[in-house]
Amino acid sequence: MLKEHLSFNNMITYGIADLILNIGEPTFFDKLTYLLKSAASFDDYVILIYHPDKSPTVLSSSFANEELDVWERYLAGAYLLSPFYDYGVNQGKEGFVTLDEIVPDDFYQSAYYEDYFRQSKLVDETCFAVQGKDNNVYLLSLGRTKSLSKFSGRVLSKLRELYPIFSSTVKKHDQTQHLPERHSHLQIKEYIAQFGMDVLTPREHDVTLLLIRGYSSKAAARLLDISYETERVHRKNIYNKLNVNSQQALLAKIFDDIVNLKPNL
Repeated sequence: MLKEHLSFNNMITYGIADLILNIGEPTFFDKLTYLLKSAASFDDYVILIYHPDKSPTVLSSSFANEELDVWERYLAGAYLLSPFYDYGVNQGKEGFVTLDEIVPDDFYQSAYYEDYFRQSKLVDETCFAVQGKDNNVYLLSLGRTKSLSKFSGRVLSKLRELYPIFSSTVKKHDQTQHLPERHSHLQIKEYIAQFGMDVLTPREHDVTLLLIRGYSSKAAARLLDISYETERVHRKNIYNKLNVNSQQALLAKIFDDIVNLKPNL
């Protein structure tokens, strides 16, 4: 056991040293991924940069061909409803978190989860988030599919211990980078924020924005300081006014419209 522990520590130490030597180099994120693989097993990962006003920049990913369709739809605008995007961009936070720690209470029964998370075949996901320069947010997501079990507490502790190294090296690397021009996503962001306002009451619109993010009626009612019964009435009115019969149909209506929006530079 002691020999295995020393071997693990040596792998991490050499991985950190190699990562530091590659700050500012094109191989930096390859070295970062290798370091994390020394600490934990995962079979899916993505490294990207979020920005409050611009479309994401994908730096590296392991997605297979059969996952590309859902990934393309995600990048077309669905990422704006992602709990990880909300954590890093809307809330301006950084750190190491699991999906379980940040999702709304009804997220795993939501249409968003069914359409974008379940389709990727992930059974567990964790995320490193780092605030970079110029409002950029670096996000590295590690996922496990059904071929692996969920991340154990021991593995999560190992990954969490690496966050200071992850954060400091990414911030240093970020200072050396000049990102290419990205499309503005403000039109898409505004569309989602104003969706249904032409036919919904202000309170129904508030409920809609929580509904599409996976909040249950009880959680939405609590956040809006209304009764559960009132929230259910609002939800029924939303479906009737928008001519949909489910949360999934509502989400599909939003993202069908988003696909037809023209990105702005």
